[in-house]
Amino acid sequence: DEVLSLMEANDNHAEEHTVAEFIEFCVNGRTDKSGEWTSKGVGKYLEGGKEAGGMLVDQRFCPRIVEGELRYNCVGPELVGIIHKKPKEGGISAVGGTGSIYTFYGPDEPKFKNLTDNFLKKDINHVMPSLGLSDEPIPLWWTTDFILASPEGTPAEEEKWIVGEFNCSCVGISKCLPAYCKDDTPNANWNDIPDEDKKEAMVYGDKMGVVGLDILTKAKWAWESSTLVDVSGLTRVAKDDLGLFKQPSNPRFKTALVQIYVRSAPYGGSDKSSNGHRYDMVPFANGMINAGISCQPIHYVHEEHDTFFEVVKNFDALIVRCNPGQIKADGGSQEKFDNAMRAIKKSGIQVWPSPDVMEFMGAKDALTKIAHLNIGLIDTFSYYTEEAFTTGFKKTMAFQPRVIKQNRGSSGEGIWIIKLKEGNYCSNFGDRICEGDEVLSLMEANDNHAEEHTVAEFIEFCV
Repeated sequence: DEVLSLMEANDNHAEEHTVAEFIEFCVNGRTDKSGEWTSKGVGKYLEGGKEAGGMLVDQRFCPRIVEGELRYNCVGPELVGIIHKKPKEGGISAVGGTGSIYTFYGPDEPKFKNLTDNFLKKDINHVMPSLGLSDEPIPLWWTTDFILASPEGTPAEEEKWIVGEFNCSCVGISKCLPAYCKDDTPNANWNDIPDEDKKEAMVYGDKMGVVGLDILTKAKWAWESSTLVDVSGLTRVAKDDLGLFKQPSNPRFKTALVQIYVRSAPYGGSDKSSNGHRYDMVPFANGMINAGISCQPIHYVHEEHDTFFEVVKNFDALIVRCNPGQIKADGGSQEKFDNAMRAIKKSGIQVWPSPDVMEFMGAKDALTKIAHLNIGLIDTFSYYTEEAFTTGFKKTMAFQPRVIKQNRGSSGEGIWIIKLKEGNYCSNFGDRICEGDEVLSLMEANDNHAEEHTVAEFIEFCV
């Protein structure tokens, strides 16, 4: 019956529930045992088990997250930019659209030197092996979000920053966002990006071209003169290639930038410019072209699955730009697409990022796998079953405020900041466990809304 204070990361809304209600929500969703929830989510976070992506990650809550997170933008192993994401006053999550403030810094920003040195000099080369991806290259374009874990007053040179999440599948280049179509910018395109931002985005693209050329050269050892791949058998989705450079007449290697067509969405997807290409397609493709590599932007249309994968067999590498849920939203099968990409990779064609890289880096249990690194927290746990979650959560929640993260969802949905309403934490981990009727105060990070539920209700909702 202990009460928890919860905040969900997708919108920073807060709720209060007992321990039992929270567990019920996590396990079984909205039931007569989980109380009334204002969250936009449905709970049932463990549904389908580990194989289906059902999991919850239990991590210590770091109060200084209210000061903001740091997003490190990387091209391969190189840091190219830092974004400080400060949440709206009273919120915890800095998800876009919730009033958060973004400040951009260069990769050598002095105030973040301690984190940068730890990440680049100590940990970055251990990330892929820790995730079970030793045979995969570091992604061409990826991000790491960091949270300050040290208490206030800690000297800057001693601060500990920990990973909140990795992203390599759908994360875009922020400088290209003016080309992204929204309700108030339905005709957005490459020309809407300020020249200074275009220039910076192209610097990133050129670095990707250098990394891509290095990977391909090492993989293939030699190159032969070649022509462009005939893609005329695929549906032409984009109405133009605005901003795209002319393809090299004698490319060193041949690549394709794979985008997903969602016919029910304006312009073929929520990540698109008005011409139907991804809003940040241009710097990715032009960076390859500047490196002497052809890069043809194409779209996957699920009805053309077999034809598509026959065509892409003629490329040396595929750059996959796929938002979670896009293929399913158009009526296709993500599993079928991923398995075909695995077969392509097995044949010797590079896939950046491969389905396994997207899955392993994007999964929230990546935080458990890197817990032993400087950028991890040792008291981070992953739960794949109702029994493990119920036992583990009642124990960790009795000790200190926690952050519970579902594996599925995006933009903070299913990420809960949780406190005991009465604040009666034990002094040592394991001294006690929460009872099911203790009340939780919860805030969900997608919109910062608040709720109250019992522990039992939350567990029921989650599962």
